[in-house]
Amino acid sequence: MCGIGGYFLKTGASAPAGFLDRMEAALAHRGPDGSGRFTDDGAGLVHTRLSIVDLANGAQPFIAPPDCGGKVLIANGEIYNHSALRAELCQGYGFTSGSDCETVLALWARHGTDILNRLRGMYAAALYDPATSDGVLVRDPFGIKPLYIAETGYGIAFASEIAALRAAMGETGDPDPLHAACIIDRQHATDDLPAFADIRRVAPGETLVIRDGRITGRHCDSPLDDRSAASSDPGAFQTALHDSVSAHLMADVPLGLFFSGGVDSSAILAALADLRARDGSGEPILTYTVRFDARLDRGGDDETDVARGLAAAEGADFVDVPYGKADFLADAGLAALACDDPAADYAILPTLHLARRAAGDVKVILSGEGGDEFFAGYGRYRAGMRPVGAKFPTRPGAALRAGLFRNDLASQLAARYRKSAAAMPSMMTRLTDRDGALAALQRHDIEDWLPNDLLIKLDRCLMRHGVEGRTPFVDRKMSAYGFALPVTAKIGNGDGKRLVKSWLAERMPGCRPFARKRGFTVPVGSWIAGEAQVLGPLVASQPGIAAVMRPEDARSVIENADGRGGLLAWRVLFYALWHQIHRRGADPRQPLADILAEQA
Repeated sequence: MCGIGGYFLKTGASAPAGFLDRMEAALAHRGPDGSGRFTDDGAGLVHTRLSIVDLANGAQPFIAPPDCGGKVLIANGEIYNHSALRAELCQGYGFTSGSDCETVLALWARHGTDILNRLRGMYAAALYDPATSDGVLVRDPFGIKPLYIAETGYGIAFASEIAALRAAMGETGDPDPLHAACIIDRQHATDDLPAFADIRRVAPGETLVIRDGRITGRHCDSPLDDRSAASSDPGAFQTALHDSVSAHLMADVPLGLFFSGGVDSSAILAALADLRARDGSGEPILTYTVRFDARLDRGGDDETDVARGLAAAEGADFVDVPYGKADFLADAGLAALACDDPAADYAILPTLHLARRAAGDVKVILSGEGGDEFFAGYGRYRAGMRPVGAKFPTRPGAALRAGLFRNDLASQLAARYRKSAAAMPSMMTRLTDRDGALAALQRHDIEDWLPNDLLIKLDRCLMRHGVEGRTPFVDRKMSAYGFALPVTAKIGNGDGKRLVKSWLAERMPGCRPFARKRGFTVPVGSWIAGEAQVLGPLVASQPGIAAVMRPEDARSVIENADGRGGLLAWRVLFYALWHQIHRRGADPRQPLADILAEQA
């Protein structure tokens, strides 16, 4: 796990002075264990390393041997099937390490870009051929690892994070107001709506071919397109889960698990315990659970005792990490700093806090993201499958419904929602092709909500503290298996994730998987309400907020944060903090009032 960045130049062009120095400094938190560079007349590449596999020999860039043209690679991620790929496709290649990432270079050097769809893992990589000055950028098919590009006058610039790319380029452009409205209304933005007009995400699964500093080819790896039949037998699910969790244990450093006691993290814990027992490993499983004190922080769900009991039953070590209002006040600015690609998910707050604590013990964390998307756990899938009165995830959010945005932004946002709604399954499809209808609802989340909210949150919060996040439910084999299941294995009797829960009910009955789902909520509304008299006027006067809504409306949102208005108040506050930090250069370590009051 690392940070990558650099540029591919047009003929005769040069990058801004100090580009790679600024890039390396901005990516240092992603790779605190070392750094490396490659430069020639056509490209400049920089890599900051978080050492996970082959600690002694895995430094990057990797350079292919002369018989393979001296091609170059920098990569961020893990390739879980790298040993099998080496044995099958890379015999005779002059490897210099046991690093999984070097396998990507060998595959490309031997077989070209088409072979990259054989990779099982999470990755963002840049490849360069000094002989032709051609480059390639590639991102894993579900967007677990981030990658951003900018098309400039001197060529293609790229980086693992927007903030690093902007720092290296020296750009200070204003964020897009429509993007801001989208963040406030639905907490994340789609790939076609970037925060800054000159920077975009490389899409999940996208491979870009670059020649003479210009994109000349692109294709996409879509592992879900092949929906071959999948077994609904709990034993088949267990086999798939064990296989994925086992693959995600590849590391030469300690690992842990973010554990809520819910269905997804409990399934991963059960699989970990099974694998430990099978292999005879005495190594303890470290679990980390955030605890909200419900007596002090009204409105927060606290299931710590349940999680503690489940961990004990599986022989896991349980780390209880308390979180309260004081932590929120200290962390909110740092959360906005971490999420340079803004995702106003309130779960970034405890995730950042857990990452800070886990960094003292481990360098890799497993997490349950993806279980709901691939196995259909969300209630919105059941709502979207109704023959009559279906409710889709493309509906306008609370801010648009309340008329908070400028008229032009409201019209544009509403038009986007209508366009998305048109792609939702029709009544006839919901009646005659329930498998296809559910797949359409899931694919919407898999292509948008998952990479642009949940995975941004996980990547940025963990990498801010030099910890790698892994998601066994988001995996080329496991995800395709879950997605291909029939609707009867996913939803029924008013419930979701039927197959996962059926297996878990036998394997870990104490989890009570069929009990009513409480969800994961953070009492952010009550925390904001307690500071509303100070924060309200400051948020209202913040220029990023004034660009999208009337100041008096923004102040009213903050002052009505308690109760049902908490999520909207958090999104408004988050965006105000994000704009102050990423556009105006405010110090995120200050008290919230000082961040909001700081002038450019």
